Amino acid sequence: MAPDKNNATQSHWSESSGLTHLLRVFRFAVHPEKLLLALIGIILTICWGFMLDALWTRTGHGVPADDIARYVSLSTDAASDGQGSTGVFEVFKAFEMSCIRDAVESVRFGRFIGEIGTGGPVRSATVTAGPHPARGALANIALMGRGLVWLITEHFLYAALFIPVFFLIWGLAGGAICRIAALQFAREERITLTEALRFAKSNLIGGFVTAPLIPLVLCLIIGLVLLIGGVFMGIPWLGDIVAGALFCLALLGGFLIAMLLIGMVIGGSFFWPTIAVERSDSFDAVSRSFSYVVAKPLRVLWYALWLTLFGSFGWLLVMFIAWLTAASTHLFVALGTDIVTSPEGAPDKLTALWAQPTFEQLHHIPGPVQGFEWVGAGLVGLWVMLLSALVWSFLASFYFSGSTVAYYLIRRDVDGTDLGEIEIDEDDQITTPAPEADPPPSGNVSLPVVN
Repeated sequence: MAPDKNNATQSHWSESSGLTHLLRVFRFAVHPEKLLLALIGIILTICWGFMLDALWTRTGHGVPADDIARYVSLSTDAASDGQGSTGVFEVFKAFEMSCIRDAVESVRFGRFIGEIGTGGPVRSATVTAGPHPARGALANIALMGRGLVWLITEHFLYAALFIPVFFLIWGLAGGAICRIAALQFAREERITLTEALRFAKSNLIGGFVTAPLIPLVLCLIIGLVLLIGGVFMGIPWLGDIVAGALFCLALLGGFLIAMLLIGMVIGGSFFWPTIAVERSDSFDAVSRSFSYVVAKPLRVLWYALWLTLFGSFGWLLVMFIAWLTAASTHLFVALGTDIVTSPEGAPDKLTALWAQPTFEQLHHIPGPVQGFEWVGAGLVGLWVMLLSALVWSFLASFYFSGSTVAYYLIRRDVDGTDLGEIEIDEDDQITTPAPEADPPPSGNVSLPVVN
């Protein structure tokens, strides 16, 4: 009886801890329809950012390539005048992507927190092979937040054009991914890509787009009140006395902003899964997410920790597969072009168009191309960059799928709701996998005898 009791105990622990369910997220994330939705979201985001960059740079509003690094004091060079030739989105994208890569490396080397200076920017060296190979996962999240602050404070008009469209794109793509993952997890059922997009579209403005904006708008309203209080405090002698006496209200406003930001960072991943599972609106999504974080903060951090760990190693696996694909392709195609076109001692034609891919960078043109070679370099680069975009699509798919699974688990922990419970509309076109047929009986079949 002892082994049975131990097995039962282990099974109960794995179920209550949620690990058996979190391990399923990788399989959810590599679902082709989710990867396609994430890829479309990435392509649309890049296209919109590059369109704004073209407008900004043409009007002389380019920025230096290391402008964010200077802003967060990661660059020790002398401060620039803020003028440059690089687009705002290109700088922002490169910085955020480097933080994500460093966060994955941090998890790989067991650095979950990192070095965060009190009152100052995150301090750390870049990824090296030394004893401290990366900044730390939490430190990189803080850096990503500071990059967003740079975008809003230093380029407010650009942010006002970029961020709403960003939420529209990912409200549609992310909402569809969450809906597919919700049905896949709860009932092992599938919906078509068209049906998932229809669901996301029907809940776009009143749900997926406005849910993350509600805490931000509240923060801005409170900040505006504090700003007015600061203007009043600037009045000679009257402002010093009245504003000083009521400064406790200002601290209360700052506390509310801090709680909203913390709740959004920790519970913001539940906004879209709530809408996908409950078919609710943005206000219900925000209230549920915040209440779950307050009720079970350690549980939320537990799920976030394991999802970060699984997602980081899963992304490394996907990156390895993509690199091996690119490296194998480059090796054999380069051998063929070397036989046909390359003179003695010169690099093969493919290497002149596409440098040997590395694990960190799949696509790189080694030098200037001449004549019609730029057409070949562009077409080859397009397909290689599409392969690289698929790697990032996995990360986006894993984030939305993992957030959906974590929402089911935290809802069970707080409300006691069954994991299979999901709101289904009669118009939803759901495909249930056909059950496997029972094997035919072998040997003689005994018919029941009825007395």
